[in-house]
Amino acid sequence: MPWRAPSASSASAGRILLRPSEEEVNFHIKLVSISITNGPVFCGVIGAVARHEYTVIGPKVSLVARMITAYPGLVSCDEVTYLRSMLPAYNFKKLPEKMMKNISNPGKMYEYLGHRRCIMFGRRHLARERNKNHPLLDREKELEAFQMAQRECLHQKKGQAVLYEGGKGYGKSQLLAEINFLAQKEGHRVLPLKLKEADFKQCFYAIQTLMAIFFEIDACPAYYRQECLHKQLRGMVEEPLHCLFNDLFFVKFPLSFKVSHMDDLTRQKKVKACFFQVLQEAVRETPLIFLIDEAQYMDAASWEFLETLLSTVPIIMVMTLTSTFTLCGCAQHFLQSSQAVLVPILKLATTSLLRMACWELGVVSIPQELQIYLLHRCFGNPLYCEVLCQDLLSKDVLLFHDLQKEEKNSKWETLSANAMKSTIYGILPAGSEEDQELYICTVKDDVNLDTVLLPPLLKEIAVNQLDQLSLEEQLLVKCAAVIGHSFHIDLLQHLLPGWNKNKLLQVLRALVDIHVLCWFSKSQELPAESILVPSSIKIIEQTKEQKKKKSDADSPLSLQEELSLPQTEMLEFGVPLLREAAWELWPKAQQIALHLECACFLQDLACRCQSCHGGDFVPFHRFAICSAKSCSGISRFCSYKDTGSVLTQVITDKLQLPSPQDSFQFQTKPFRSQEAFTSEHCRTEEEFLDQVNRKLAQTSPEKDMLTTKPCHCEEILQLVLSPLTQHCLVIGETTCAFYYLLEAAAASLDLSDNYMAFFYLRKASSLLGQPSAFSFLKKHKVKICQFEEAIFCCLRSEVCFNMGQITLAKKLARQALRLLKRNFPWTWFGVFFQTFLEKYWPSCSLSQPPNNPSENSKKKLAVLQQRVHCLSLLWQLYNLDNTASSRRFACLATLMQKNSAEEFANEAQVVSTYVALSQFSQNMGDRDKWLQCEQMAIQKSSLCWFSREGLLATAQLMQALAYTKLCLGHLDFSIKLGFQAHEICRHLKKPALENLVLSVLFRSAFLKKKFDLCVRVLESQWALISQGRDVLGLACFYSACLDLLLYGKGLLCRPFGECLHFIQHCEHSCILNSQSNVMLGVHSSLAMWFAQDSQWNLFEHHFSKARQLVKRTNASLFGSHGFVRFLECHVLVLQKMPEGVFMHTPPETRSQTLKYCEEFFSRCVTCPVYHRWVSELKASIMRYGKRESMSSTNIVRPFDTCLTRIWIEGEWLEENNSFGRNLGIQRFDRVADVKENKDEEEIKDCIC
Repeated sequence: MPWRAPSASSASAGRILLRPSEEEVNFHIKLVSISITNGPVFCGVIGAVARHEYTVIGPKVSLVARMITAYPGLVSCDEVTYLRSMLPAYNFKKLPEKMMKNISNPGKMYEYLGHRRCIMFGRRHLARERNKNHPLLDREKELEAFQMAQRECLHQKKGQAVLYEGGKGYGKSQLLAEINFLAQKEGHRVLPLKLKEADFKQCFYAIQTLMAIFFEIDACPAYYRQECLHKQLRGMVEEPLHCLFNDLFFVKFPLSFKVSHMDDLTRQKKVKACFFQVLQEAVRETPLIFLIDEAQYMDAASWEFLETLLSTVPIIMVMTLTSTFTLCGCAQHFLQSSQAVLVPILKLATTSLLRMACWELGVVSIPQELQIYLLHRCFGNPLYCEVLCQDLLSKDVLLFHDLQKEEKNSKWETLSANAMKSTIYGILPAGSEEDQELYICTVKDDVNLDTVLLPPLLKEIAVNQLDQLSLEEQLLVKCAAVIGHSFHIDLLQHLLPGWNKNKLLQVLRALVDIHVLCWFSKSQELPAESILVPSSIKIIEQTKEQKKKKSDADSPLSLQEELSLPQTEMLEFGVPLLREAAWELWPKAQQIALHLECACFLQDLACRCQSCHGGDFVPFHRFAICSAKSCSGISRFCSYKDTGSVLTQVITDKLQLPSPQDSFQFQTKPFRSQEAFTSEHCRTEEEFLDQVNRKLAQTSPEKDMLTTKPCHCEEILQLVLSPLTQHCLVIGETTCAFYYLLEAAAASLDLSDNYMAFFYLRKASSLLGQPSAFSFLKKHKVKICQFEEAIFCCLRSEVCFNMGQITLAKKLARQALRLLKRNFPWTWFGVFFQTFLEKYWPSCSLSQPPNNPSENSKKKLAVLQQRVHCLSLLWQLYNLDNTASSRRFACLATLMQKNSAEEFANEAQVVSTYVALSQFSQNMGDRDKWLQCEQMAIQKSSLCWFSREGLLATAQLMQALAYTKLCLGHLDFSIKLGFQAHEICRHLKKPALENLVLSVLFRSAFLKKKFDLCVRVLESQWALISQGRDVLGLACFYSACLDLLLYGKGLLCRPFGECLHFIQHCEHSCILNSQSNVMLGVHSSLAMWFAQDSQWNLFEHHFSKARQLVKRTNASLFGSHGFVRFLECHVLVLQKMPEGVFMHTPPETRSQTLKYCEEFFSRCVTCPVYHRWVSELKASIMRYGKRESMSSTNIVRPFDTCLTRIWIEGEWLEENNSFGRNLGIQRFDRVADVKENKDEEEIKDCIC
């Protein structure tokens, strides 16, 4: 072999070594060991000049040498060779694993059993066997096509053929296995056959094998084959004609005189006629089905025979094939038959693919990052999903947790399981028994799924697809693979500086035409309202401004019109695995260099969108860390150790954090109309609403108001921040990655995506390393400043709060305040002393920033902003507990927040703070302070229309006003405010605030008896939260559904079974355990529901839980509502429930119920909308106590309360019998002695 210098690209080669045993006599070999591997090797001259040796070296050569020693006397191969051989699985045998020297993970090994050169006929088998634990997913239409053909064949006595066409790995073999199971279950006789590529060259091979299977001679011994065939042919084929099958089935019947006088053509026709006759007789007894897998490998003679058979014999044929373009002429003619149906097999839907992944991993839910990993690599291909899941299991990158076991820990490092449990309804369990152990999985903290290499089988498939492209297309695909799954044309142009725009667009057009790439579409993620949806999202504004200066001939817009490209400039990969395989082909140094170029390009775009006036997602983030820069001007985020590498110097020179001098607006720019507007202070709620309507009516594109620029921060998070963190991690710039991880976490929380915020913060935690048990030994892997550590603690506190980890959230919020040089006391004496200081000496620390704040002032603003946020978290955390100690801490936190906000001197922040104080005062039952803080917020809302932050504060204020008017009983005005607040929230893309607005709007409409509006509000709320992972939002939603089912005249938004299923599976979660107000209403409503059906055991279960929760609630709207439901349950206990029903809890007495009524009036003084109703309940209890001789026939029905007499009409419920059957419950009892006139009077009294 001539010597060749090694090239840059790896060469693939196989090696076969023959190793004779040491006991050789006269060169007679007693033992031969053959091992085959496949992979890159180095081939050439090796060694010193005096001892040159031409040989091959490499890991695969070492592996094959170890295989020879480990498996002596065998022909063995590795898994790659086994997969690339394309031979049937029965030609191989899996070998046991053995330890090999210097090889840690050799992989699976196989023994080659041989492949006969003279093939007789195949055997019955399918590529896949049916797995009863893995049902067929998303293939209902395909199965319906088979069942329809089955019915037509049985009724019309005509042959039917169903051909399933789909790509490799789309589940065709699994579909055949399911059809095989269904057909045999119905008593049909099934003949399965799987073809391979070599079978296409053998004439009549498919029919030969099928008939051998039919005669049951494919598996019998050779010496018994002739006798078995003779028994099958007896009575159906004449004895002299048996010798026609000698050559076909390798038997030796005596040659008859009749057959000896036939020529070859006549013999072939006679054989086919005999086959038709035999099959016709068989079909009369039992329906017959042919299952042929990989039918594209069938020979032409077999296609011709099947076409004739289909028209003469009522038989069912089911085939699978990959493509119809490569079929022969006979196959194409077969497809044109009226009795043949071609059914395409499409890719799996997203939900079905994720369910399949759960089954493969043995869990009921997988984390969101794993979902993205599978969706971007599988594209709905079941085979790819199965191989990837098995690869993840073999690489041991997943952790499994018991779903029923609640992990009560207070450590951030062990919250992954709880985070998954809080999002368990992102993927509903596919169906599980009550006693079955359920598991969830999480990804290990030190694992980056984006850099996990593909399995050998999938990589080979993707590389073969890449090799089919031209060199220019390959280069473009490899550059796009570095950017990510989705990429922008301008960033791709940045990585290909030698290409002009015209060449780039032409190559892109070619790749789009062959579906390698496709234009990016966000239609499913944007709001449904077309008014607020932009035609195209432009995230790279700076590059666009530079392109406008170029000539018209070179402008991208003119080129797009010339090439007929869509207006959007975002693309994504349209072929699975291609991006991952192309990324792996880059050498390490070039890979890092390209990631560096991407990071440098994206770092200028890592900010809020123009609609939000730019700036950091963590307010003033860059200004607070700029002091750590060295005097040389190089960012501390690029402090690499000098290793002499040129790449290190390039990274240090290029990649820097955003400079504080970047031209972002931080609301320091004065507005022309601001001075004129300061005098328009609002005095009343009506004036405030009129002012908002007037400002919305004045909206115009020139003034840049509500409807002109929707928020694009979500797109920036997905297309800029998230890829930027990945680029920084690949190039090893951990400090810069930490900065952008904090930004991404803050953006996720801003978009109400708590799990993704946890995901980014968990990545940041892995960069810092494991914390030490002693604070003085704490040393992070990444050097960060104190402010960033405070941000890290504050963000984690908010995430823990959303996850229901209250203790840990308090600890982290206190730690963040301490890092921000603002301590929060631990004891009651500290609370008393700090409260005294905050009340009487707050002005000593106040300082108003100048109109044009300097860099140092912006650093102070960053600290103040974080202080306000931490204190807001603290009062919300302590407000969840109704103890006196917690109320003291919450009051102090609100006072400190107010003082810090006034020191911040930001009108929007001050308004938000007063809104929070108003909400807190209402929860605590302080009516005077509640209304006073609300009026202060209205007065200070004058300057809130000149920024997006101010618009958000206005929406919060409108929501608070709607809440207040609802509590006070002004329902019409509350509904009006709620609609206006919802419109602003929908534009701002604030799902959490919008969900809160809808909850208030529903309650107002519900109390106003506008049940049609209630249904529409719940439908909007369901569309908002059903795609998310907000367990608390779902609990509020189902609580409202229960109210509508109980009192809404039979209106149904979600069925009762779904509501009960959610509560049963989520009531023990940390999130709902911390929300006593919401859960009190839920359990009380469930108790009332079961009481109407006289299911007193279930009533007792939920009533006892409600009794435990009532002591932990406050005067909030949800708490008051739950309290009213709880009192109604007490009335039911006194008036309806038979004696001796309670088995585990003592029954309630009338005096205890009256004490609860008094407690309601003393606690819920800030929610008078329910006072009238509770008074009616109390009066009914008093009347019941005087009726000592009341008979059982005169006892009030279950819902004979004030609410029931107002709303429930017995006549309507009695007439609608179908509604009761649909719900699966008994009909409501008719409410006795209720008069319509009296109802109208009580309505007016209650809602006035």
